[in-house]
Amino acid sequence: MRGGNPLKRFVKNEEAVSEEFTSLPALSVVMIGFTLFILLIAHTYTAYEQRIDSLEKYQTAYFIATKLTNPYCYFIKEGGIVDLPLLRTDIDTLNLLRDEYKTSGVNFIVRISWEDGSEDFPEPLPDGIGDRVATSKNVGIYLNEAQTTPGKLTIIMWSER
Repeated sequence: MRGGNPLKRFVKNEEAVSEEFTSLPALSVVMIGFTLFILLIAHTYTAYEQRIDSLEKYQTAYFIATKLTNPYCYFIKEGGIVDLPLLRTDIDTLNLLRDEYKTSGVNFIVRISWEDGSEDFPEPLPDGIGDRVATSKNVGIYLNEAQTTPGKLTIIMWSER
């Protein structure tokens, strides 16, 4: 009969089987966790870049809208009113401004809308453009000598890359 402390027998037991592969499941769990962490960081960085790009587009669209509603713009009358008949007849000046921005990879159209309708300048919004942003400013619209109505000047902008 063996006597003694069972804990002592357990600690002093040198008859063990080497289990070299018991660390592999733990290692695979650690690697999966590390991979998920890296994917989460990459997704966060991508989302941040997309939001910054979108913010830059909105700022550019707002800058164009401000530029086109200042008193020195060719189709703005006294008091900040859009001269719609002049804008309909003189598209070339607006196209020159669009060409300046096209060199930077940005294209836009101007949409003038009022109570009874709206018009796009210099041409309607093309089909097939993906990500676009728009910013609007409230302005008065001079329709003819007898009618001036409240409306909006909207810049619809997209990237050309």
